[in-house]
Amino acid sequence: MRLKRNRLKQYHHRTAAHVKDDEGNSYTEYGTATVFRGEVWPSSGKVQAEMYGERLSYIRNIRIDGKYVITTDRKGKEHYVFPDGLDIAESDGICIYASPEAEPDYKVISIKPYRFLQLEAERL
Repeated sequence: MRLKRNRLKQYHHRTAAHVKDDEGNSYTEYGTATVFRGEVWPSSGKVQAEMYGERLSYIRNIRIDGKYVITTDRKGKEHYVFPDGLDIAESDGICIYASPEAEPDYKVISIKPYRFLQLEAERL
């Protein structure tokens, strides 16, 4: 089974890095944008309504086509790596409605490794 081509659009992924400043405060800094093609739709359904409650209207589902490999880094964080160089992990940024140069407008909160990689992203 494939994704329908007329539903696929280009989006941008930005890797998150947690950085501390001189005073010891931590903040998230995003890397350069990587292009990927996927399908995005608003969250809905009984299960997601129970999981997210009032936050449901701020959640988007993203499905990405392609083969991927699951790897872990030294800290034990899982990364989903595609052959074209796309490397997705939780808390990374996704530019759905924002331009690739701007800060991401969504953050990956959940990754489900089905046949198609399925992400749940929350509005920042």
